[in-house]
Amino acid sequence: MPAFDPTVPYDATAVRATWETLPVFVRDRVIDELGGEPAEIRMAGGGFSGGFAARVRAESGAELFVKAAGPDMSFALAACRQEARVNPALPQGVPAPRLEFAADFDDWAVLGFEAVDGRAPTLPMLPRDLDLMLDAWADAAAALTPAPQALLDLGVSADPIDDKLRRFTCVAAGTADPFPLPPALEGRVDRLAELDAGIDDAMAADAVMHFDLRPDNMIVGADRAWICDWNWVQVHAPWFDTACFLVAAHGDGHDADGLFWRHPTSQGVAPEQLDTGLAAITGYYLSQAVDPPIPQVSPYLRRHQRWSGLAAADWLARRQGW
Repeated sequence: MPAFDPTVPYDATAVRATWETLPVFVRDRVIDELGGEPAEIRMAGGGFSGGFAARVRAESGAELFVKAAGPDMSFALAACRQEARVNPALPQGVPAPRLEFAADFDDWAVLGFEAVDGRAPTLPMLPRDLDLMLDAWADAAAALTPAPQALLDLGVSADPIDDKLRRFTCVAAGTADPFPLPPALEGRVDRLAELDAGIDDAMAADAVMHFDLRPDNMIVGADRAWICDWNWVQVHAPWFDTACFLVAAHGDGHDADGLFWRHPTSQGVAPEQLDTGLAAITGYYLSQAVDPPIPQVSPYLRRHQRWSGLAAADWLARRQGW
């Protein structure tokens, strides 16, 4: 297993609002949807964006997974509002918890999802969990290729790739500050810049990608997995999500390279494209990891980014023979 920083407890990263702190109008809407007062509230321990997230069950047995965010959680509020738009437009073949209701109260949003029977994965990932999550993503990617018209009608598009995925290009050009690199990457910024400069072409595709595919955005059941948090979707290549997801698998000591090339989303992908993707992922995570903490966001975020950046860097370095 690679000798990176200690892994992040992905099932216990969240800093969340409690049920009691939600506005009365938000709680009342949830109670109306459940048909009664909550008898049990099981807070979600994972996540970085803050906001309320919990399984809420009424005495009748009716249950929802509820998300809510308000004006002091701008990142989570924007994510909730976007997910309320995107989730109902996902094709049937996408294994995602179904949105049962959504309500917007000017400066608050509350969403209620199907409460699927599963758990949050933890690191190190069990091989069985890893297989189920990769299978779920294969099903989702197939349903999202070509890009579904319902999502295009919402305005989901091939937005220009942000320079956050070209950090080495920016550092080499002097338009961004350098950031700490692991020994295998030291002195290789020019080569890394050559790689991440090609990220736009590498990710071009007539398909919709999740753009935030990580183990902590999934739920694992007995014989299947579900993919959550569909709030960053764009029209780009799904293989990039596969690589992002497998960064954690590599950090766990799994054969990420073998898993990538065996996954259906790798069909037609050239080795140089994967290297470009890994350079982009590495630069993104390692440059973000040195930024200050963000208010109302999990204090584990920077640790997660550092660990993920080191894992991506190691995977890339092994592929390059560095």
